[in-house]
Amino acid sequence: MVFLKKKYNLQKTLFFTLVFFSFTNCFQKNLNYYQFWKGYDHLQRSIKSTSKNEILLSALAGSLSEENEAQLQRTAEGYPYLSLYGNIDNQQNWNLHWNEPEPPKYDYLAKVIFTPKLWDEREIYTVERKIIHKLNGYQPRDFFKWLNDFVLAINDHNAYQTLKSKSQNLQFLCNAMQCHVTENAEWQTLEFTINEDTKAKFPGFYQRTGSRLEKTKLNLEIWDRFNPTHKLKITNQGKTIQFHFPVNPPPDYFLSPKEIRFLGDFEIKSFGITVKIQNLEYKLKTTFEKQSDTLDGHFVRIGKKEINGNFFYIIPQGFVNFFIPGNMDEYFNEFFTLLIQGTQGRGGSQIHATFKKTDRGQINSITTYNETKRKRFSLFGGDDSQKASNDFDFYASWEEAMLLDLK
Repeated sequence: MVFLKKKYNLQKTLFFTLVFFSFTNCFQKNLNYYQFWKGYDHLQRSIKSTSKNEILLSALAGSLSEENEAQLQRTAEGYPYLSLYGNIDNQQNWNLHWNEPEPPKYDYLAKVIFTPKLWDEREIYTVERKIIHKLNGYQPRDFFKWLNDFVLAINDHNAYQTLKSKSQNLQFLCNAMQCHVTENAEWQTLEFTINEDTKAKFPGFYQRTGSRLEKTKLNLEIWDRFNPTHKLKITNQGKTIQFHFPVNPPPDYFLSPKEIRFLGDFEIKSFGITVKIQNLEYKLKTTFEKQSDTLDGHFVRIGKKEINGNFFYIIPQGFVNFFIPGNMDEYFNEFFTLLIQGTQGRGGSQIHATFKKTDRGQINSITTYNETKRKRFSLFGGDDSQKASNDFDFYASWEEAMLLDLK
């Protein structure tokens, strides 16, 4: 099921993260931030230009299924892997090379190894990813400073109206989607609705992301464990995504969180099947030192989970099991075992990221580990409308607007 895939989880996370990032970089010009995110945008476009093969690009993000293994290289032990190395020249052009020996010097490195394993009699991968790049000028602490600024501004009507009138970024979002702010005793809520304007301007994004939001019901609570009043919430109602920020937040709101908790309830309806997940919890520890920021994250627990309904509304669940790798309930339960506990003695899905300033610039490293099934089933379908590339025009235009606010 695609919602059980890393690809879908990452896409949802990317959507939320980009919204947050866009909000929190609308206030004032910052050349360091501009150079970092302009460089990141240029790097991502350069990577995409080196390959039109979506299987390779998905594998680079950590997603692979058994039928596509032949498109990857093999380690000396015979495990599927791929790598991408590169340097940037004096004209700021990237020279990127797939699956070549690791060079002694590089400005970008990415390597992903998919190791087939047996969990009892089940076939799985352990997926290990390592990414290093040397973009300079932005660290996680900067994100939290901008988040603090934004939430304080949204609680000030005049400050928010000034922001909305000046920000190319916010104007882009409100032109591409319907947007408005509401308030109650507890929350200031900023809403974006994917609508007919979105369809006319970004049909691929409307079809893919809009349809997925429409099939999904989300309630995600986020808070600083050591400062419970430092909280926010993300929900949706159909194609409307809502960001809830506290009324009258404390002045130090999320300025220096030490442990951020995410607690999510999800409901997905597709093809007559309803999947419900309650109390899926994630922990992200942050460490801010003089020259480096470190993030460590992993899943903590899950509460209630259930799946029911009839595929296409008429076919009994037992019959559907013939078309899915294993029994549906087993597939569902096994996914969360892999995600949260893991089966190989290393725990479940996890990330470690370091952003470190040095005398020669900044070195950023991200390593991830997760376990996933080799055989996959997509609840959202596998036709062309579900390709991640359908979202590209929207995100590319959005990134341009974000950069205009920073320059």
